[in-house]
Amino acid sequence: MAVPETTETEEKGFSISEFLKETKVELKKVTWPTKQELIANTIVVIIAVCLCAGLIWIIDTIFSILFRMILQ
Repeated sequence: MAVPETTETEEKGFSISEFLKETKVELKKVTWPTKQELIANTIVVIIAVCLCAGLIWIIDTIFSILFRMILQ
């Protein structure tokens, strides 16, 4: 039976301070969007959400009309 290898984290145990230090290091590596990219992406998301909501509303209305016709 194979014994799984232990990682460095398992050997030392969990340390919140070490986790926060590593998180800070990783966040420095992130490429953050510019203000213009953020605005453009936000507009795209809002438009996509509105289109999906409109499509669901149209389909819901059609099904509602169909069910009323069937049940009458």
